[in-house]
Amino acid sequence: MTRIYKWGVLAPLMFWHGQALFAQNVLDDPSFDHFYNLEYDQALAGFRAAAEKSPDSADAYDHIAQTILYRAMFRAGMLQSDMLTTPSSFVKTKMEMSAEDQREFTDAINQAMGHSKARLERDPNDPAALYALGVSYSLRGNYSLTVRKAYLEALRDITSGRKIHNRVTRIAPALVDAQLTPGLYDYIVGSLPLGWRMLGFLGGFQGNRARGIATLERVASKGNISRIDASVFLIGIYRREHRPADAVGVLNALIPRLPRNYLLRLELARMYGDLGDRRAALDVLDQVEQFHRAHSPGYEMVTPELLQKERERILAKIGGNRASAGG
Repeated sequence: MTRIYKWGVLAPLMFWHGQALFAQNVLDDPSFDHFYNLEYDQALAGFRAAAEKSPDSADAYDHIAQTILYRAMFRAGMLQSDMLTTPSSFVKTKMEMSAEDQREFTDAINQAMGHSKARLERDPNDPAALYALGVSYSLRGNYSLTVRKAYLEALRDITSGRKIHNRVTRIAPALVDAQLTPGLYDYIVGSLPLGWRMLGFLGGFQGNRARGIATLERVASKGNISRIDASVFLIGIYRREHRPADAVGVLNALIPRLPRNYLLRLELARMYGDLGDRRAALDVLDQVEQFHRAHSPGYEMVTPELLQKERERILAKIGGNRASAGG
């Protein structure tokens, strides 16, 4: 089961993205602005409306499935970097998803795959259709992992998603964003034990952690539609690789773009804690508390109990007490 843990803890990194391939600024779309700021109910309403307006759009249905899945993961506390540093917690965490949500997720994935495959029958090299189909496989793999706990099925779907997105990068090499999934896969497989990397459906692909990180860094700096996704993934990976200073740089660039996403500021406090900077870590938590007390948008979800837990964890890690935080 330890090997499963090593795989499972990384899989959620693969599927935060899913926006339309040729979008210019994803945050200009209110639904995505809600999604990246953890406002999943509002995002889901927007994506459902988009699907009704464009019922043949694979992207719209991928977005619905993505939001349903990540809403459940958020509620279960599975979108935090701690899942990387304590691998067994990912597999042990109970993922609650209602029967209604499971039905809508499955229906949305089936709709998305059907529309993508119909477009590919007309043009096998349609990059947008290929991209959407790869997202569908990846989302279904994440669902198999987090909800069904069907690990081999998850890995098969994730492998299919990687192969499809590799086709996109060959067909449209200028689309740096399309390198996101292959880069993540490279890192994930490169982190697996040798026995798992030799599984037949991996097709001999060994992966490479350093190459995967370099690919994600390229997408985060030179990509367009997937910059946010690549940045979010790098935060968790940097923490796993014991590179908190690099994660701090990414977070400080990302927080102004997603001001209502309180998880980012909690991650920033944790990274300062990993660096041993008690004062900076506690200052960030004080800022989160101020936003909560001021009823700032997004921070109503923060509780005093959560903040106290974060403070205690940082102080336990670094040492000292709250009164000496400035020392």
